[in-house]
Amino acid sequence: MTARAFCADADLRYEASRHRFVPGGGFTLGDDYRLAHLPLVDPAHPKIIAAVPGKDYDRGYYAVPRHALAVHVAAEILEASRVYRDLDADLRKRAVAGKIAWATQAKRRDVLHATIAGPVDAPTADAYLHAGAAWRARTGPAAIRLGGPFVGNRNHGRIYLPVYPENRDGTDMYAALQREIGARPSGFYAIGLWHLADDLNADEAASLAAWLDRWGAETVAIVDDPRLGILTTRDDQALRDPAWRWLAAG
Repeated sequence: MTARAFCADADLRYEASRHRFVPGGGFTLGDDYRLAHLPLVDPAHPKIIAAVPGKDYDRGYYAVPRHALAVHVAAEILEASRVYRDLDADLRKRAVAGKIAWATQAKRRDVLHATIAGPVDAPTADAYLHAGAAWRARTGPAAIRLGGPFVGNRNHGRIYLPVYPENRDGTDMYAALQREIGARPSGFYAIGLWHLADDLNADEAASLAAWLDRWGAETVAIVDDPRLGILTTRDDQALRDPAWRWLAAG
C-alpha cells in the first residue's frame, strides 16, 4: 500500500494565521469571539457582544439557520489517541486551566467539526452536497491528519486542532474539494475544541503558550476516511439544533 502524504504548514495557512504570544503579555478575547462564542460559553459574562446592527445574531444564536460543508471528527477518535489524552491532561494542570470552559467542551462532544466551505444559504448547501458527493465518488476517501493544538490570530478565545488534508500528487485534497463545489480554497481547516471563559493574565497566557509549544507539532490522530457532510445549525458551536446530511460514500 502506498504511504499517504499530508499537507504541511507550508501548503496551508496555519503559520500565517498563528497568534504570536508576547512575553509578559496577556491574552484578550477578540471581538469576534465575544460576539459568536462567549455568549454560548457564559451568557451572563459582562464582555459578551449581544448583537450587532444588521446581523441576525442574538447572544450567539442566529435567527436563520446556517449551513456549511464540514468534516466531522468523532470524539471517540480523539479519546482513543494517547497523544490527545496526554495533551488534554497536561492542559488541565496548567495555569490557564481555570479559564477553560470545560463544560462547553463536554456539550460539543458530538458535533466536533472543521468547516470546509460556508456558512451558506440552503440552496448553495444543496449544491455543495451534490457536487461534493460527485467528487467523493470520483476520488474515493481523502485521509486527514489531526495536528497538535493551535491558536490563531482570529477568534481569540478558541483553541483548535488543525486538520491537515491528504496531499495527493501535490494537491491539497480539501482545496480540490473546495474548487469542485465552487468555493474559494482556504488553506485553513481547524476544529474548535477548547474555549476560553475570560481574558488571560500574563501567567495564564505564558502557560498556554508553553503548552502550545510542547504539543503543537504532534500528530493527534490520522483518520483514513473522515465523514463529510452539510452541517446545519443556529450557532457557531453547533449547539442549537445541529443536523447533518452526509455526502454519499460513492
